[in-house]
Amino acid sequence: MKVVALWTGGKDSALACYKAIKGGHKVAHLVTFLWQTPSSAHDLELIKLQSEALGIPFLWFKLEKPYFEAYKEAMIALKKEYGIEAIVTGDISYVDSFHGSWIDEVCEDTGIKVIKPLWGLKRSEILSELLSSGFKVIFTCVKQPWFSESWLGRTMDKQSVQELGELNERYGVDMCGEIGEYHTMTLDAPLFKRAIEISHSTKEHIGKAYVLSPTAISLANSGGESKFN
Repeated sequence: MKVVALWTGGKDSALACYKAIKGGHKVAHLVTFLWQTPSSAHDLELIKLQSEALGIPFLWFKLEKPYFEAYKEAMIALKKEYGIEAIVTGDISYVDSFHGSWIDEVCEDTGIKVIKPLWGLKRSEILSELLSSGFKVIFTCVKQPWFSESWLGRTMDKQSVQELGELNERYGVDMCGEIGEYHTMTLDAPLFKRAIEISHSTKEHIGKAYVLSPTAISLANSGGESKFN
């Protein structure tokens, strides 16, 4: 079965791809869908480096409104042009029409199977697996009133996960940021052949969000397990 991974570069898409490969799927491409207003939290140049670090070709589609129809057309194009039979997504649970069931609904009647390795897992289990598996993940966007600018560029580790748990208990913040409370990017992981280094970046305050924008990035030796080299 020819499989692609829906890729934002963040922790959930990276972990889902990792688990799919561990489960025996061969991921042929990473696929990123770019909206009319690109996400400032998921830098495209960094995503391209992730593709190089993984050794998995990268495809991206620029989509225009209406997005549902645009997504479906892109899926059909993937099937027609690349022979795609399944897509891996990092969806965890149903949140609203833009999260959880979105890809299932988009892929309905296309013949493309949706693989969701993280679906139904507890948030704490997902974050624990990230840490225990050796993923290096940083916070690239955090939202007020729950987070301060000091979170930008911070590595996801035991301390930050503990603080996410405290924010969940106090304010109901989703520990995995499923409602957009925060976003991340993956710099290294067991499936990376090379790691990504950010040597320079800028910070912006946009509305209620603090955003980290890498301005100098490069590949270095990976600290991951390199199980799939």
